[in-house]
Amino acid sequence: MKSVSVIFLFCAVVSVMVARQAYADDSSVILSIIMTPQNTTGLKDDSQVDMTLSDLQTLPVASFETTTLWTPDKQVFSGVWLATLLQHHGITSGTLELAAINDYRVTIPVQDIRTGGALVSYERNGEAMSLRQKGPLWVVYDWDSNPNFRNETYYSRSIWQLDRIIVTR
Repeated sequence: MKSVSVIFLFCAVVSVMVARQAYADDSSVILSIIMTPQNTTGLKDDSQVDMTLSDLQTLPVASFETTTLWTPDKQVFSGVWLATLLQHHGITSGTLELAAINDYRVTIPVQDIRTGGALVSYERNGEAMSLRQKGPLWVVYDWDSNPNFRNETYYSRSIWQLDRIIVTR
């Protein structure tokens, strides 16, 4: 039984190290956008776009400073508006399912997405975020400047360790 525990611990450590290395490289995929049309035939008709940190950084950068429920002080977040990301990929309708590395998922109707709302942050306080720091991608809202974001709906949509967006049209 002890050897099984040691093997499990070794595998866990190696997987964390591999995940950290994957996000340390600008050429590694950190976000997959999967577009799935709704159909009733059961036929697979999906398309997927894989994005690196460099890909995200080519889009217009947005930043704001805000407090969060999960950090001790005000934080400066930088990244791309979720609305800009969707527009860049021609996504104008449907439902988004945002999924994290640990498989936490949240659903957001595309019509709820606006510039100035959800920010797909890839930097916090000028630094890339590790997995331990809720990165490499964290969806955040400017809770300090817009009290409408201070409710359970938006808190639950603040998904960290984001790695997939599944779009159902």
